Amino acid sequence: MKAEIVTYTGKLFDILNPKPELVCIEDIAHSLANQCRYTGHTKEFYSVAQHSVLMAVATELPGDPMQKLLHDSAEAYFGDIVSPLKRKIYVCEQGYSRRIGEVEVNLLRVIQEALGVNLDLGPDIKEADRRMLVTEVRDLMSAHPVWDKYIEGYKPLKHIIPWTPTFAERQFLHTYHEILELGVSG
Repeated sequence: MKAEIVTYTGKLFDILNPKPELVCIEDIAHSLANQCRYTGHTKEFYSVAQHSVLMAVATELPGDPMQKLLHDSAEAYFGDIVSPLKRKIYVCEQGYSRRIGEVEVNLLRVIQEALGVNLDLGPDIKEADRRMLVTEVRDLMSAHPVWDKYIEGYKPLKHIIPWTPTFAERQFLHTYHEILELGVSG
């Protein structure tokens, strides 16, 4: 069974059977720049690309800059599925079922191979992502007690001013190339 999409650069990409030669940073940047975090339930449009760039350049956050930039890169191919739903979605094919999280991990492996970067994401990336969440809740989300369990004990970063998708895409590509050139990635 195939689950194919046509990417921004015109490639036919099978999400369930991805090929490294079909992955390119331009598709990732474009897609993430056009996807709103939190399934669009933010006060203003705030892209996955901007989230990733801000996380990558925040030196006060733990983790490798390239891993922080690309930690959500699989979402370029299957979307930013909210975590509560992601834990419950299964993909069934030919009598075999697997969690969508397994599809995401496989996509990250393929992206890692294609781009020649290490995307074995550890607890430092989860910690950085949590600090971003705290900041995003403060600046972009409607107040609700449900957030308390996620943000308690965490200090937010600088205030977020949302970018346009075009600017977010450019910044994502610039940050990617800058990290490569500076060799600051592990």
